[in-house]
Amino acid sequence: MLTAAVAVTTAAFFVTRRQGAQAPDLPKGVEMAVGAVSGLFVFSFAFLALNAQAELNTARKAALSEAGALKEVYFAAQGLDDAARAQVRKGIVGYTDSVITAEWPAMREGRPDEATTRELDALRMQVYDMSAPGETARAARVEVAQRMRDVYVARRERLAEKDARVPTPILSLMIGAGVATLLVIALFGRPSSRVHYALLAIGAAGFAYMIFLVLALNHPYGGGISVGPDAYHEALVRYEQIGS
Repeated sequence: MLTAAVAVTTAAFFVTRRQGAQAPDLPKGVEMAVGAVSGLFVFSFAFLALNAQAELNTARKAALSEAGALKEVYFAAQGLDDAARAQVRKGIVGYTDSVITAEWPAMREGRPDEATTRELDALRMQVYDMSAPGETARAARVEVAQRMRDVYVARRERLAEKDARVPTPILSLMIGAGVATLLVIALFGRPSSRVHYALLAIGAAGFAYMIFLVLALNHPYGGGISVGPDAYHEALVRYEQIGS
């Protein structure tokens, strides 16, 4: 942002010195075109920012839903016999750790972690195959299996967002419109006082910040503004509370 402000202001200063006070004004048609291009920049920014924010919110909601379902599985295992309970809870803790340490870095690269997927599949099969002597244990197994399905649903929603990106054509359009507008302002604006130069620098910094903000929101798991595995860290803490 500071670089953009300095660059545009410096360019305007040298152009103004070279052209002098008698430089011709822009034709009316060119002024209208500049206004249209700057409007296109604002429209593109609004569209991309809203789209990126929606993807971010969806990813955050999916992570919270999955972490909540995992806590429900851990809690529901209370009704199982000692061996089955320990097996399920160990699997839940291991899967949660894998999401944090392995799958989250993989999602930043736009892919799931296959080892984490296999780990969850193995746990699901253990739940289906485990014995449940007694009415209480059978009811607990049914509850655990239902909550496991909730985990899978939320996991699919979370992984669906790994491919979310700001649309490249519209991003290119926004950057191009912003650069074109700044160039015209720098080359033909001809500020005549320190106040004009300050306003020009603020405008350039604002354009640069808008572009930076969209790029920071570019990926819900890997951008400058992104969703982290905080919900899963909180789930690990909750496991300890439930098990104590």
